[in-house]
Amino acid sequence: MTRFAHARRPLSVVVLTLLVGALALLGAPHAGAAEVERRTYSGATGARDYYLHVPAGPTAGKPLMIYLHGCTEPERQLAGTGFALTRLADELGFVLAYPLQDRAANERWCWNWYDTAHQRRGDGEAALIAGLTTALAEEFGLDRSRVYVGGYSAGGGMSTVLGAGYPDLYAAIAPMAGGPYAPSTRPMLADLTGASIVDAMGERARPMPALFLQDLADQTSVYPLGRANLAQWLAAGRRAGLPVANTPSAVTTRTDPVPTTVEHYRVGDCEIARFLTPVGPDHIAGGLMMQSEWGLPMQREMMDFLLSHRLAPGHTACG
Repeated sequence: MTRFAHARRPLSVVVLTLLVGALALLGAPHAGAAEVERRTYSGATGARDYYLHVPAGPTAGKPLMIYLHGCTEPERQLAGTGFALTRLADELGFVLAYPLQDRAANERWCWNWYDTAHQRRGDGEAALIAGLTTALAEEFGLDRSRVYVGGYSAGGGMSTVLGAGYPDLYAAIAPMAGGPYAPSTRPMLADLTGASIVDAMGERARPMPALFLQDLADQTSVYPLGRANLAQWLAAGRRAGLPVANTPSAVTTRTDPVPTTVEHYRVGDCEIARFLTPVGPDHIAGGLMMQSEWGLPMQREMMDFLLSHRLAPGHTACG
């Protein structure tokens, strides 16, 4: 277990009061915002509203992306940023759903990724989101081998939970500015051996492709947590049979929308992980980058990585 002495509280329960002010500056929903439908999903472990965007044309065989918001009022986050990811959904042809946390479940609208009641397959919010995912795939006849989940902050944390609990449902994950799977929080401790992930996967264990994003300036989800998240999932991949190294096979850079170092972790033709280190945005700005129009280049990087992966037979990493 690795201890992070500077992390005194669960990341997702830090009060992000500044975020509310930043989102307020964005004003009302953008005039050019894509059409989204608000719906409700009810399952065995509860019910949540969600926004849905379906690109034009037949839906059969399209991929599905589940995007999980961070803390603070989700309607304000998503409507205020114009649902920018819908632009890529239209361009790249995937169905997009935004589940919404209920304030009755968490007073700051955080997904309860750090709570053991929600960390296992069949339990709590993990089961609820997985149930929504399955229901959408069935309703629209989507490609079950190309289903993805990602999110930012608390949404990133819940993405790791879903990757560990449902490796037979999600082909790849994108946990951004979140934290490792199933940490203890008093103090913050993380299992870097990958054993907890493989244990959660059970007989479905396989290497899980994952894209990580962690900004150097983030004072809420601090940079070492992102490195720990990467290390944990690489270790889980090795336990599941993929001989991936802890050092990147290639490192590239990009400048749009902000200077970013991109680490690629490959085994042969399979890129099992990609780690992005933007330089500049803090936690609030990073969240806006992954939801606003100015951050579309980074959102495209996320979706390009995810869409390159399929669920493959035999519990393998890359299909």
